[in-house]
Amino acid sequence: MPNDNVTIEQVAELLGVELTPPLDGADVQALHKALPGYQGMVDDTAELVQEHNDTLRLSPEVMADLEQGLAEVKHLEPIEHLLERLLQSVYHQRLQATSRCMEGLYQSSRRIREFENAYPKIREKAQFLFDFLKAFRPGPKKEKPNNSTGNG
Repeated sequence: MPNDNVTIEQVAELLGVELTPPLDGADVQALHKALPGYQGMVDDTAELVQEHNDTLRLSPEVMADLEQGLAEVKHLEPIEHLLERLLQSVYHQRLQATSRCMEGLYQSSRRIREFENAYPKIREKAQFLFDFLKAFRPGPKKEKPNNSTGNG
């Protein structure tokens, strides 16, 4: 972390969220499947239940669970979107930083080639770099020349 004085707990507190341990596989399996439109379905059902609770006569516990769950979702949703945007920004910055390192890879490989006769072990140890650069080949792929003559 850039600032060792800031903890993840402090960031969670700043965002107003609880830092929980990751769910294990069994816990994830026990959750209801979140299908596309799932949140909309919960919203619509909660509205229906609230409007027609006199007819449906659901227990106060069911109503409280729905209301509490919806309140949690409404609290977490904007934070989730903020963190997704932040993660995407950091990820793109890391990609750009890694891309800037490519010139260093090219320069290193050139220097290794200059010394490979005098120091063959350097070449052997750097084989991973040459394999990568051989496969990487940046830029658009060159089109293969068309062997047919257009004299038709």
